[in-house]
Amino acid sequence: MKKVLIFAVLLLVSVSALSQKSPVDDVFDRYSGKDGFTTVYISSKMFSILSGMDSEDKDFQNLVSRIKTIRILSENDSIIKPTGFGLELLRKLSSAGYEDLMLVKNESGEVRFMILEVKGRIAELVMVSGGKNSSLVSIIGDLDLKTIASISDKTGIEELRDLDKVEKKPED
Repeated sequence: MKKVLIFAVLLLVSVSALSQKSPVDDVFDRYSGKDGFTTVYISSKMFSILSGMDSEDKDFQNLVSRIKTIRILSENDSIIKPTGFGLELLRKLSSAGYEDLMLVKNESGEVRFMILEVKGRIAELVMVSGGKNSSLVSIIGDLDLKTIASISDKTGIEELRDLDKVEKKPED
């Protein structure tokens, strides 16, 4: 009986740990499909189709084979009262283990790049922009800074261009 009880407790703990969502998932769940928001979801299947289309470019094939998902959420200009989900999300990301990678500031707001590492590899790159309208880009896969910089070359996201030259801060 004692073994069954211990097993049941362990099962409940593991199920509850697996059911916890990341702060990024929470934001997508809350705003996706709502009036005033645009959501884009690109699955790994789309990337496998893309990799087959450009079979000559080995770098491109390597890039798309390592990306599992890209999700984009953007507040439209039509929103009368902006939600400011970007600021709320940034506070939660830091406490969930995401690390700052880069910050870009200009007159219209700021764009913050954060990463979530698992076993020394980048499991997720998050780009959060604030200002008048918030936007969020989440790239999930088996990434490194060179791969992310390559995404910039292929997509034209200039802020990602020099990430392959960024050196990670040493752990304290």
